[in-house]
Amino acid sequence: MTTLRSLGVLAALAYALAGCAQTTAPKANTVTAREQDAVAPLKDKYKDVITGLDVKNRTLVVYVEPNAMYSMDEGAEAAMKAEALRRWKTAWVKEHPRQHGVLRVDVRDYFGREISTDSTTI
Repeated sequence: MTTLRSLGVLAALAYALAGCAQTTAPKANTVTAREQDAVAPLKDKYKDVITGLDVKNRTLVVYVEPNAMYSMDEGAEAAMKAEALRRWKTAWVKEHPRQHGVLRVDVRDYFGREISTDSTTI
């Protein structure tokens, strides 16, 4: 009987602790998700060039198809990079008010090799 009572107590304790467990993502993950959503339109706008976007702390990594990027005229390529930096800065400042630092946009190929980088100070 004592064993059954002990099991009952353990089951009740486990049930109570399960109710205390967080079911939502930690704040850092939701911030990163919002930042990712803010820069996502870049992938749609430059769908033949940008293959992926990844937010990593204060860096936005833009993965590109190098041949497609190199086939863009210089003005279009510069505009794409400037828009990426502008969107990243806007998203980061919105999610991290009153914080300062250097924000980077790294353009990389599908192997992860850096093609270019740009930064801005907040």
